[in-house]
Order: sequence, then structure tokens, then C-alpha cells
Amino acid sequence: MKRLLIVSLSALLFLASCSGYDNRTFESAAAMVEDAKGKVEWISATDMAKVLEEGHGFYLIDCREQSEFDVSCIKGAIPVPRGVLENMISEKAPRHMIPVYIYCSNGDRSALAATVLPLLKYSNVKVIEGGFDNWQTAYPDLVETAPVRGAVKAAPKKAAAGCGG
Repeated sequence: MKRLLIVSLSALLFLASCSGYDNRTFESAAAMVEDAKGKVEWISATDMAKVLEEGHGFYLIDCREQSEFDVSCIKGAIPVPRGVLENMISEKAPRHMIPVYIYCSNGDRSALAATVLPLLKYSNVKVIEGGFDNWQTAYPDLVETAPVRGAVKAAPKKAAAGCGG
């Protein structure tokens, strides 16, 4: 019995040490981005336009900042800024087996995001080559200006005058 326990614990420790978690360090953010770009799957703007034409069964994630999204985005995109991706993605894209197509302005932030999504159990993630900068030049008819998603928040009410207000 003791032998079985020791073998089991040894196997568990071995598997834990080989978990594949990448804890490397980088000399710069640019080096980290380049590393991420080599690890992710890419989809061309042309192929992405075909996916949009089919129009169902995927999430299109815009990981630019909300202020960038508020100006324009790819039609139908869901805003999930890179800075809050880990906290918001399961709310915005709850079904993990559905393909995820992600973009930023040029591919840097989206490449970083695409390396994180598999850790959150998203199994089919692709980055749009060239990002939004390339997309709006190639497909201006598939760009949405001043998109509105979800509930629009009203401006905060002015505080009442007097004590406590």
C-alpha cells in the first residue's frame, strides 16, 4: 500500500512539473509580443470576411481599448479590452468550444490575448492578421462606426445641494 502511495505521489509531482506552464521572462514587451505572435493561429482578413459572410457560430472579440472600439469596429464585434480580458471574457463569450476570432489595431495585443485564452479553456482561437488597421482599409463596408453594445448608461445625476449632498 505504501509503495502504491509513493508511486502515485511521484507520478503526480512529475505531471505537475510538466504542466506546460510557461514562466519565461523577456527582455522587453516587444520580445514578448514577438514570442506570442509565433505561438498563435492567424486568419487572413480575406478568410475572416468569409467567416463574417457565413455569419454564425463564432465570437468576434475586439481587444482594443473601449475608447478605440467606441469610434469604430468590425461589424458585430464584442468589446473585451486586453487589460480586462481575463476577467470579462467568460461573460462576453461564455461558450468555450465556439471559435474565437480576436483583433486589436495591429495584431500585437490580440496575439498576447490569444496566448491567454487557451489557459481559460478556449480551444479554437485565431488572430486576424493586420488587425483593425488592415481590416478597415481592406473592408471598409464591414466597419461599424460609433457602435453601441448593451445598455447605454445614463450620465450620473448631479448631487443635491445642502448637507450630505
